[in-house]
Amino acid sequence: MGKGKYTARSIIVRCLVIMVGVIITAYGAVAFILANLGSDPVTAFVQGLGKVLNLSFGNAMNVFNVVFFVIILIFNRKTIGIGTVLYTFTLGVFCNILMPWIVAIIGEEPTMVARIILIVTGTIALGVGLGFYQSAEFGCGPSDAFNQTMAKKLKLELRWWRIIFDVIMVIGALIMGGVVHVGTLVGMFLVGPVLGPVLNKMAPIVNKWAGNEDIVHEAI
Repeated sequence: MGKGKYTARSIIVRCLVIMVGVIITAYGAVAFILANLGSDPVTAFVQGLGKVLNLSFGNAMNVFNVVFFVIILIFNRKTIGIGTVLYTFTLGVFCNILMPWIVAIIGEEPTMVARIILIVTGTIALGVGLGFYQSAEFGCGPSDAFNQTMAKKLKLELRWWRIIFDVIMVIGALIMGGVVHVGTLVGMFLVGPVLGPVLNKMAPIVNKWAGNEDIVHEAI
């Protein structure tokens, strides 16, 4: 029998929470892409990557995540957990699944009202989805783990490295043809304020569901 987070009950509960978070996050990313008003930096970069590699957005997301997964596997494997693996190999799959469903609802050429709704719901979904995913406390997402590693190696505060990383993502998106617009600013500045409270509220609930009431979550 496992102990702490690694009992059968805890693993099942946390993996289910992670997958719910991944699906919600996938909707958020797809909503930004279909709104075509600019995406958060990572999504815009992946969009551009897909154009360069002639891949669907979901497949480009898989490539992006796998690259960062390999990097942290080499340089900081301590940040890898079950959640890292699930996130890396399923986010793009759900993006591919959700994309045609949403297009069927909003049409090939959505109205401006529909596009604004996509931006708003996409922002909320990214914050909520990432909050759910991180509340399981089963490893970082590959790009998050990369950012933590780089901040430590460069001896920078994580928030300052994240700004540098976002700038790199935006520049890469512009070079490769990703859409950078008002939605990019929305994604940069509003996803975090949604993510934080969701994570802080969900983590103790997940610990309770998992039978780990003794584990204390440090609020961010």
